[in-house]
Amino acid sequence: MKSKDKIFESLKQLGLNNLEAEVYMHLLTNHPMTAYKVGKEINKPTANVYKAIESLSKKGAVIIEDNKNKHCKAVSSNEFINHYEKNILSKTKTVKSLLENMGKDYYDEKTYSIDSVPLVFERFRTMMQKAKVVAVIDAFPKALNQVVDSINMAIERGVEVYIQTYKPIDIPGADIAFTQIADKALSHWQSQQLNLVIDGEEYIVALMNKGLTEVKQASWSNNIYMSCIIHAGRMSEQTTMKIMSKMNSSDFEGDVKKIIENQKFFFNTDVPGFNKLFKTK
Repeated sequence: MKSKDKIFESLKQLGLNNLEAEVYMHLLTNHPMTAYKVGKEINKPTANVYKAIESLSKKGAVIIEDNKNKHCKAVSSNEFINHYEKNILSKTKTVKSLLENMGKDYYDEKTYSIDSVPLVFERFRTMMQKAKVVAVIDAFPKALNQVVDSINMAIERGVEVYIQTYKPIDIPGADIAFTQIADKALSHWQSQQLNLVIDGEEYIVALMNKGLTEVKQASWSNNIYMSCIIHAGRMSEQTTMKIMSKMNSSDFEGDVKKIIENQKFFFNTDVPGFNKLFKTK
């Protein structure tokens, strides 16, 4: 896609239609002029251009000369985007307030697909806020960097956080297992993954493209059995990574023994999902 086409597509994502995007770009790159002249220069019907400019004026993208000449001037891109951002934020706060007490979170154990990258990260953050006891994470570097704040907040609340990483990272309070074959894994996948299971009760597994602009595959569920299985699998893999890191240790046997002794199994730790799964009535 050409640079100009990308700009038009981006403006359309802000709510401008095709003609409005074209008119705004023309005015942005030219001296102020009348709507009539804009129509002539972009070869569009004058009546349609007048409507587009009227709409752009209401959206804060164009200002119009206050006399009979009615020259039109594009608002600078920074000013327009800042205005748009604040306007959208104000609207979203209003809608959020209106909808706050309307929705009901019906419990079920079905598995749902997620097709939006921002929603993947938002669901991850929401889950970290809900975590009560333990969170187990497996994340590639770029994806992990996006959610560090939510991880830190969970740790501050006392949640035990275990992370399998593919690039050295320092997150105080987290139990980190660095993947010894990280370079090979990243080269093989050519993507960004973000996997999380909290309390053995809820999980999200997501694979996105390298630029974090597209979801290749992502699923979320609060199926307790599957959450427990994923919890156990992720914990075991992180233990394997820790053992691999000691391969050249002079006291390999002793180091491995310590790692195994500290391994969190269901029988020696409190995982809410596991307790629910085997709760006797």
